[in-house]
Amino acid sequence: MELSNKWNSALGNRVKRLFPRCVALSAVFVFAISSLPHAAGEFQPYRLVNVPTAGVLPKASFDVAFRVYAPPLADGYGSGLLMGVDVGLTNRLNIGLSYGGEGIIGYSDHVRWNGLPGVLVKYRLFEEKFLTPALAVGFDNQGYGGRAVEAAYGYDGYVYKSPGFFVALSKNYLMFRYVQIGFHGAVSYSLEEAGEVKWPNAAFGVDIGINDELTFVIEYDAALNDITGPENYQHYGQLHRGFLNLGLRWAFTENFVIEFDMADILENKTRREPPTLVPLNPNRRVPIGWSRELKVAYISKI
Repeated sequence: MELSNKWNSALGNRVKRLFPRCVALSAVFVFAISSLPHAAGEFQPYRLVNVPTAGVLPKASFDVAFRVYAPPLADGYGSGLLMGVDVGLTNRLNIGLSYGGEGIIGYSDHVRWNGLPGVLVKYRLFEEKFLTPALAVGFDNQGYGGRAVEAAYGYDGYVYKSPGFFVALSKNYLMFRYVQIGFHGAVSYSLEEAGEVKWPNAAFGVDIGINDELTFVIEYDAALNDITGPENYQHYGQLHRGFLNLGLRWAFTENFVIEFDMADILENKTRREPPTLVPLNPNRRVPIGWSRELKVAYISKI
């Protein structure tokens, strides 16, 4: 009985110490929520790091982008380069084309080009309202991280699979009346390894406009259509083994944007263990590690 009373007394004291902090945090949270007016007129990015959003380019606008990334395999090829062009045909309809490969930059004597060019078609069905998010549907077969050699990854496509057919939602706010914040989510069905994976993938993220030049981006790709984790390479859909990507975007002029990204900082993306290591379990997988990428984009009107 005495021990129980002491435990209750200690618990009560801890609650008393934490109570003022909880009240203060609650007040800050309430103030933040109360200062979140609708910001539908603000800019919505049409992509976070890899995840598509409901944002689209305005009519008669175009975007030319270059992405430099680490090669997916240490097999003598140089860094990868992905080049793309997106065009706003109307205020709701965007189309895009992209292509690239590994070895374009570096010491390699050969270039390993992507198998097919990437094609994007996105249509914004519904505009953002005070209570409802914007909604867009589309198709995008451009993946990221370079080509995934089947012998190493178990499928033919990209290291980070393309979205394929997707539905995206986006909702913007102004936090504390100065900081723009956008919430985004997407459900997609990739055509890569479609014979093995029967369900869609999901992803979500946030972009935070720190000021009129700097934007911080965070996204989580649930990787439900990917084999992640070293235990058993036949297992899909491990929600806790998704890909966490971060990005910092700097619009240093009205037309030029430079972005530094960190891909898969949790190191959940894996490949089959190289045969030179003579693994005891041929199905064992090893992480490929997190990578750093650089993007440069030019945005203008036609």
